[in-house]
Amino acid sequence: MRYKVLSWLRLSRKNAMPEPEVTHDWYEHHIITLTKHEKFRTKDGGVPLFGRKPAWVHLYPRNERDLIELLQKYDIHPLTVEDIFNSSNRIKREKFPHYTYLCFRGVHLAGSYITTKDFNFIITKNTIITVSESERTTIDKLLADRTLCRELLRKGPEFILHRILDIETDHTLHIVHEIDLAFERCEGALMAHSASLDISMVFELKSSLATIKKLILTHKEIFDEMHAHDIRHFSAESEAFFRDVRDHAIKIIDTIDGIVQAIASAIEAYNTISTKRTNDIIRILTIMTAIMLPLTLVTGYFGMNFKHLPMTEDQNGYLKTIIGMAILAGVMMVFFLKKRWL
Repeated sequence: MRYKVLSWLRLSRKNAMPEPEVTHDWYEHHIITLTKHEKFRTKDGGVPLFGRKPAWVHLYPRNERDLIELLQKYDIHPLTVEDIFNSSNRIKREKFPHYTYLCFRGVHLAGSYITTKDFNFIITKNTIITVSESERTTIDKLLADRTLCRELLRKGPEFILHRILDIETDHTLHIVHEIDLAFERCEGALMAHSASLDISMVFELKSSLATIKKLILTHKEIFDEMHAHDIRHFSAESEAFFRDVRDHAIKIIDTIDGIVQAIASAIEAYNTISTKRTNDIIRILTIMTAIMLPLTLVTGYFGMNFKHLPMTEDQNGYLKTIIGMAILAGVMMVFFLKKRWL
């Protein structure tokens, strides 16, 4: 799947520290149960059924055919397989006779870009299957911690789902806070009307927040559906944990609303300051024009090419004219000052 670049952000003055990479072998699948952690590339007959034993299966299929062969015993609908490999798949929950398919979208920072990554879950009664066609740091780190995987499985496979969704939701909240910090740096420049400020960056921040909010609102709808339909198949203990993830999603939405409102207020203040400065410049230029107009009239009058004009034969005519023009300009300046136009 190609990651869609949502917006360009200068989120920090310093280069962000890269996350430690979890080394793994691509196309190496995982089966985690309470007693073993099996890795394999191919498996005759596909992934086995586990009955009442809790299990987590994570797959890195090369293509749709590979996934169908791996899950041949699970009677996965062809449309589910198509959705998993569809780069424009929407966030959704689909109920099938033998399983529930969930697609969530995580938000991540990749350098100065925001990217989205789909997380696909196939949930049966005692087994959870995750499918990735590329790197998912959250899942890779969880797979690397075998002790934690078994602890979560002892509680129930739904806790694997909760763990992944909880981490991804917290990642999104962290990104929203980073955007908030970026805006705070912009806000000072906006109020100071700094010439070095790129105003388009503020609109980029607003656009990114709108996109994240759209994703989180869809996630919240999925959490509501899970609470109404799927949670009853999970343990009673897990219900509170999924409510907590839903609360985090609501917190993200509220935080985004607050930031967007602050951005709107800052842009309005910026436009007000810009309008005031423009009016000040126009007023000064108008006053200069008003002062220069009578002076231009005087110089134009004495610049006419006639033989007989007043003071043309006066030896002090030039000096008198300059003094008169200065007095005229001074009187107009005093008049403008009394009118508080300067």
